[in-house]
Amino acid sequence: MKHRIVSIPPVYFFACVVAMALLRLLAPRLNLIRPPFTLGGAIFLCAGAYWIACTHQSLRRRATPVTFAPSTCIIEDGLYHYSRNPMYVGFVSFLTGCSIVSGNVLSLLCPLFLFIILNWMFIPFEEEKMESAFGEKYLEYKKKVRRWL
Repeated sequence: MKHRIVSIPPVYFFACVVAMALLRLLAPRLNLIRPPFTLGGAIFLCAGAYWIACTHQSLRRRATPVTFAPSTCIIEDGLYHYSRNPMYVGFVSFLTGCSIVSGNVLSLLCPLFLFIILNWMFIPFEEEKMESAFGEKYLEYKKKVRRWL
């Protein structure tokens, strides 16, 4: 199965951040989540930022690319012990936190949109590349570690 990639995940991530900011400004009637409940979003926001930073550090430490260049290894420790896609877990968590902090209920669609794009467009493409590069070793890793959490 061949997947066509139109862009890279950070483009979708930042587009969602911009969309949430615009929704907050342009649809103020939908800013229905009020303090102190908006502060709950800070938990998701901080957790997402942590997952993104730790994953980026793991990739740099192993000198494996963050982009779609061929991977140099399978990382199985750190957050990769819990998720095959910890960067994406961080993206979705961060966006969830942003949408709650913004208070705009319509912005809650942004993390859902990103989850759908990642899960059905990017992850299958990346998993095909990993299977072709690392074969049985990657298939064993897939059996041990879930896609998300």
